[in-house]
Amino acid sequence: MRATLLAALCGALACSLGDVSAPARPYVALAPVLDSLFVGDARLLPSVTYFDGRGNFRTPSPNEIRWQSSDTTVLRVDTISRRMTARGRGIAIVVATVNSVPGQALVAVSNTLDLTLLLDTVYARRGDTLTVPVAVKNRPPDPVVWYEASPSTPVYTIDSATGRLIATAPGGPVPYIVHADTIADTGAVYVLSPSDTTGRFFFSVLGTANTHVGGSIRALNYTRSNGNLAFELQGTYAPSGTTLQTVEIILPDSVIAPGAYVIDSLNPDETIAGGSQPLVICIPPRPWALWSAQSGSGSIVAYSRRGGTLTITQIDTVPNGLAISGVFTYAAQRRDLYLDPLGVLSIHGSFVAPLVTDRTICR
Repeated sequence: MRATLLAALCGALACSLGDVSAPARPYVALAPVLDSLFVGDARLLPSVTYFDGRGNFRTPSPNEIRWQSSDTTVLRVDTISRRMTARGRGIAIVVATVNSVPGQALVAVSNTLDLTLLLDTVYARRGDTLTVPVAVKNRPPDPVVWYEASPSTPVYTIDSATGRLIATAPGGPVPYIVHADTIADTGAVYVLSPSDTTGRFFFSVLGTANTHVGGSIRALNYTRSNGNLAFELQGTYAPSGTTLQTVEIILPDSVIAPGAYVIDSLNPDETIAGGSQPLVICIPPRPWALWSAQSGSGSIVAYSRRGGTLTITQIDTVPNGLAISGVFTYAAQRRDLYLDPLGVLSIHGSFVAPLVTDRTICR
């Protein structure tokens, strides 16, 4: 299981991309700005273009460029051969400096067979059914992927071929294992009891920002500006001294029954505040979601694209109210890379939360 955040690293990359649109000062652009290699691969370094800030640009000569890798255990650069070599699994930034002006590109290095659990930790309630999501990266042929439950656990069952998990009894954390040919990775399952009304969730983000973390979550049927009820699911990861992360999903109508709810797109221009709340919350135009990461060094905000799903698996009566559980998956576009395909992030999560109703009109 992992709890890593590389948003700060990717935020630095985004800052360098932001410089490209600033005509008042020189900047260096690398292409491609995002690349991926398998361990052992060698490839030419990115192409370099130098912009002088006055509308002129040129390709620097090799002896003008000073190359660096942010992590030589992941990626080594050779100035003489102008090649980069993948050495170990991870992410590294390649930096090309021309006339004291740096440009950056992000390189992700995978093992020749790489397995990533998209839900390192699964939260569920007894009776919930979900499919454990994984991502496999490999050279052909495709590996055989299979799933394994912890021996003799009463907490859940999992289908070895499909990864379909059924929560059967309260308990946890109980491991689950995913195999891909000769490699494996281990996650954990928590099945919460009916008396547990503390909201908990876990989610992952993959792309030019990467994180696998969990935290607290709330589910709310709230009164929108027209007096009708809408739905909000909001989870936060906020340990002291680290980056604050937020997942938010808004539906224009209240949630009163299990089912699959579509997540649509949201444009950054729609997030302008009305009164004390943004209009997209008080008057939601469609179902939407976002993910954000905020720290002292900057922030990343990503807005949902079409094609996502919020699946509510159960809504049950519990002591002091209702409890809701489910999973979500959606693609989100980074605001700082909104017109760039490299800005698309893949987001997956599972949750159990109390469901409350707020009759205060949103303003």
